[in-house]
Amino acid sequence: MRGVRGKQNNQQGAGAGAGFAFSFGSSVAKPVSSTAMDAPVPPMPAPLCLVTNEDSVLSLDPAALAVLQEVPQPLVVVAIAGPYRTGKSFLMNRLAQKRIGFPLGPTVRAETKGIWMWCLPHPRRPGVTLVLLDTEGLGDPNKGDSHNDAWIFTLALLLSSTLVYNSIGTIDQKALENLELVTELSEMIRVRDGNKDGNDSVGREDEAEDCEFVRFFPGFVWVVRDFTLELRLGERPITEDEYLEQALELKHGHGRKVQNYNSTRLCLRNYFPTKKCFVLPSPLGTGEQRRMEELPEAALAPGFLQQAAKFCDYVLNTARHKTLPDGRELTGRALCLLLHSYVEAINSGRLPCLEGAAAVMMANENAAAVAAALEAYAKGMRELTLPTEPAELSASHGKHLNEALTIFQRRSFRDRDQEHQRRLMEQISTEYNRLQEENDAASRRRCKTLLIELAQALDTNLARGTYAQPGGYRAYEAERQKLLEGYRQAEDKGPKAEEVLDEFLAERRAEAGAVLKADNALSEVEKQLEDQKQQAQLMEQQQKAAAEREQQLQALLEDERCSHAQNLQALEAKMREEAANAQRELDRALEAKLREHGEMLQRGFNERAALLEQEMAALKREISGSKQDLAANIFDAVRAACDLARVWKISRMSKARGTAV
Repeated sequence: MRGVRGKQNNQQGAGAGAGFAFSFGSSVAKPVSSTAMDAPVPPMPAPLCLVTNEDSVLSLDPAALAVLQEVPQPLVVVAIAGPYRTGKSFLMNRLAQKRIGFPLGPTVRAETKGIWMWCLPHPRRPGVTLVLLDTEGLGDPNKGDSHNDAWIFTLALLLSSTLVYNSIGTIDQKALENLELVTELSEMIRVRDGNKDGNDSVGREDEAEDCEFVRFFPGFVWVVRDFTLELRLGERPITEDEYLEQALELKHGHGRKVQNYNSTRLCLRNYFPTKKCFVLPSPLGTGEQRRMEELPEAALAPGFLQQAAKFCDYVLNTARHKTLPDGRELTGRALCLLLHSYVEAINSGRLPCLEGAAAVMMANENAAAVAAALEAYAKGMRELTLPTEPAELSASHGKHLNEALTIFQRRSFRDRDQEHQRRLMEQISTEYNRLQEENDAASRRRCKTLLIELAQALDTNLARGTYAQPGGYRAYEAERQKLLEGYRQAEDKGPKAEEVLDEFLAERRAEAGAVLKADNALSEVEKQLEDQKQQAQLMEQQQKAAAEREQQLQALLEDERCSHAQNLQALEAKMREEAANAQRELDRALEAKLREHGEMLQRGFNERAALLEQEMAALKREISGSKQDLAANIFDAVRAACDLARVWKISRMSKARGTAV
């Protein structure tokens, strides 16, 4: 389906930006710290210009981007557009619950240039940031280039989750003609890169993309200012929404005049998932109109204040979070990346590609999610004092692995084939192996230092020849047992306690034999018994060291098993969440199509209703396929991949330890 074809040829990407230059700052999005994920966003004291527009040149302001990309919370993005000098900025200040913020000008000269942004804590949703976008007025005669209007309107639409269109008077044919930019959206935006599938049928491709706009576009609110008509249809009173529906009613027929009449109406009906209307009477007399922000509330017309309050309540209570078509909520950083992609595409003469920009953003965000999760894991593990016991190291690993996976799942976007999560698990495994080696080394240093300290008395007596006399071996053995008792009672030796002690005793075996041989107080039989006793002690210690190594290997295998179990659990939760989000968005799109289908049947537009039936059938097939395949197939593939990775790691560790599993 198409509402109307725009004036530009969509195959001529360079033509989309002809005579219209773009530049933007080199501000690079920074990773969001894991500790700041839920931090409240401090309110901006005043709006900043996000997209500047000077002399037909658009550019992204680095200062505004820096503010936006530091917002780690979900966003409700409300943009306002409409003819210049119609009071758009006043409505945005009311949404911000401020009297002064976006500039309000008293003259016919448009005050807002480009797109201005104001980030504020959402007044009714804790943990959510309200982003207000005030756009320059459409149709300003001082601009002299209609591309300004087209691209400013397009950017505002693509960035927002609710788009407010503000006009004056009534919704008549002239008002709809002023909004004919919506009919050009199919020439300004691509849903996907058509070159990838080799589809040469541009017309069919465009029509298919038009049908999908409803999944990408924001909710639409039309605010009619200085409204003087009575809301009646014949003798029946009607609501504001019914007034809008009546204004968007289509004409029957196929001639050029009918197509021109229906074009904007069709686009408004088909592109936006929800539509709402508010009519506001004049706020004050014409003599006071130019200083509204300076007047107290009591000076404004009660009817105007009441309707403005209804508008604000509706937007603040019902405006959706900014999401991708699959329902994934965006943060400030993600929105910055999308904005960069849109402007870069326009600057290069290409049309902004919605799925292409989303793919770039997701790859960037997934890489940042890996970095943030790995940083959180490493930071948590650094809190350990080495050497530590293997059980404590393992427990800390499990705790901080779970934290890292949680951070990754919260920040990642549609991680196809789990590429980035596998990368995260590999890097955490490498870091954990490094920490184990560092713990082993710290344990060896600690144990060797401890044995040197405990052996000082033994070494002093050996140097003095204390044991080189009859009865010396008994004294030597008593001191050695004292050393062993002190060593075993010492804490914080780490995982290499038995292995280092085994090496120590083996090194001192010849020394003990020499003392035993030199002790003339012992008979040969007694010496032989003592020698056997020494060998038995050495054998016992070797067995303890071997048991220690085996215990460590089993602990490593258990750590790997738990790690993969945690990974699989996180993947399953993520996939279920993504499937549920996608389901909600598909249901939302289907609901919009069903409403429109009912309207078309009721008003006798059977051909249009038949086209909508085809679109609904395609959506239903996608919903059915999503339910049957998405979670089950991907989950089975991930389970198999995790099992394979676990076996590979176990085999690698077994070879490293020289132990068959």
